Amino acid sequence: MIGLFGVYRRDPGAPADLAALVKRHRAGYAIHAPAGQGAALGRAAHRHDAKRGLAGEAGVAVATLGDIYNAHELSARAGADEYDPAPLILDLYRNGRLDRLALANGQFCAAIYDAPAHRLTLITDRHALYPLHVWRADGETVFGTMIYVMLGDARIPKKADRDALAQLFTMQRTVGRYTSVAGVEALPAACIWEIDRAGAHERRYWELEWRKPDFARGECSAVLDAAMRAAVQRAVNGGRAGLLLSGGVDSRWVLGAAPRGSLTCWTTASFADNPELKLARSVAQLCGAEHHAAVVAPEDTLAVHDDTVIESNGLYPASTQFSVFLPPVRANCDTLLSGHGLDYTLRGYYLPSRFLELGGSRTRLPVLRRIPRRPTGADVLYNLRQGPPRKTIERIVAPAWRERWWKSQEDAMQTVLEPWLHSDDPYNAWDAFILHAVSKHYAFTGMMSVRAAANLRLPAFDAEVMDVYLRMPPAWRCAGRPVQLALRAASPALAQLNNANTHFGADLHPWLEIAALLLRGGLRRLGLAARPDVPSAMHSAGSWQDIPGLFRDDPGHRARFLATRDNLDALGFGLFDNDQLRARIDEHLDGRARHTKLLRQLLTHEAWVRLFGIAGHG
Repeated sequence: MIGLFGVYRRDPGAPADLAALVKRHRAGYAIHAPAGQGAALGRAAHRHDAKRGLAGEAGVAVATLGDIYNAHELSARAGADEYDPAPLILDLYRNGRLDRLALANGQFCAAIYDAPAHRLTLITDRHALYPLHVWRADGETVFGTMIYVMLGDARIPKKADRDALAQLFTMQRTVGRYTSVAGVEALPAACIWEIDRAGAHERRYWELEWRKPDFARGECSAVLDAAMRAAVQRAVNGGRAGLLLSGGVDSRWVLGAAPRGSLTCWTTASFADNPELKLARSVAQLCGAEHHAAVVAPEDTLAVHDDTVIESNGLYPASTQFSVFLPPVRANCDTLLSGHGLDYTLRGYYLPSRFLELGGSRTRLPVLRRIPRRPTGADVLYNLRQGPPRKTIERIVAPAWRERWWKSQEDAMQTVLEPWLHSDDPYNAWDAFILHAVSKHYAFTGMMSVRAAANLRLPAFDAEVMDVYLRMPPAWRCAGRPVQLALRAASPALAQLNNANTHFGADLHPWLEIAALLLRGGLRRLGLAARPDVPSAMHSAGSWQDIPGLFRDDPGHRARFLATRDNLDALGFGLFDNDQLRARIDEHLDGRARHTKLLRQLLTHEAWVRLFGIAGHG
């Protein structure tokens, strides 16, 4: 695991030692954790990054993670690595200009200790892609990227925040400052947080804000193409770079925008003849890129589940298989790119779209549905495309908690989303739910496992790409067509290849694709078209496992769920109706119902309680 960590003591002369936090790290990382007086900053990084991310002079020490691509433009202070945030942030701090980070293009976090002023400063990037968490009591502060590492400090009570757990079981993430550990807060995005002799205070140096487009809808794809090419060019700079390549649109677009030969490609699948694996191989061949396959047996994911829960700060891990196949990738790549985020930004995947329900299945339509003119946080909460069905949640919540369960989440969503709910285009509040703190989003947690193996760079959050996104009205994003046309501009051949998610051409117009999906669905119900063959109910024709079948049929997963079923009294913290929760487990394991998201959250929750040593609730 990589991350920043440290302590700040009320007394500037008090010893500050990080040994207890260092012990929480696994072997294989470069650890910088000198003891100090008054405060101490620690950094765990990849070994090839051991000589970057640190700077200091005149009693001011800086520790950073990540990259700022335009660091050399924002400061005359040169670093050994032109993307290294540390020399830039030291320069900006010394000159009282940290607000210039609003111009920074990068994904990073930073900690600064100014010994003469006895001041600790913590900084997150525009989207909190590198999270930072803070615990404070009696003038003492512990901070860290990884909550598991912070809990190495014996002063932090290992107690659950029950309101946060309600969020996790409902939304598979927490929002705002909530974390699942009582008393540990997540810093917001674009935050400069400081504590000194006068106390703690914070400010924002950048705000998430959508604007009206200054280009026509027909020009959007060309603007996107130019921005993506520039972003990928920045991301591949600086050493051995690889790409997590699926058969879908997003990673394919990254490869098409990359300079030829600049990326090796890595694809995971659950069996060797997987159609998505074959498609990814064809994509790589078209671009002249070296391709590597990593076949992960579905049952093998349980062995790394605990590590994934630690890396994801106890949040819902969307893609456990990354933790299985990344060791060989780490040996070959210093930097990994991913198309992650392009779907829920430029393609509007979580905007409130319309659905067509036919024959028991729901098909997303590329058009927005009506929302209240002035929506509330509750409107967003009850219209999210994630988490178990509301009726399932209501069955498992303890009667004494039902009112607070929903009211606390409504209030939290209202507080977090207030700026966008009352904006000119409140549809953007649905995207703000994700973008106000991306590292908390359930789909991002797999990226935390990737980050543990190599430097992670995400073109979706390059400032130039985001600047285009923030000028795209929600209706353009929901339609998805600008991205298809941008992919065609990058590579017509890649655009014509099938999309692994639908098995139709990646640039097929969305409405034609829907018609084709409905026709194929009807043929399958009539027995005139077959689904792809897979080795078992645990395997998937896509890059992931078939999770419902895996939980039901794999002996290891069944045993874990049965053990969890018998231990709910110790895991529930009074939140759940344990009889109802046991019934849902039984229904899934017996094949009488699918409760995949609920069981996956429960699997994560059990590991979090056990690994983090949670002994009660705050």
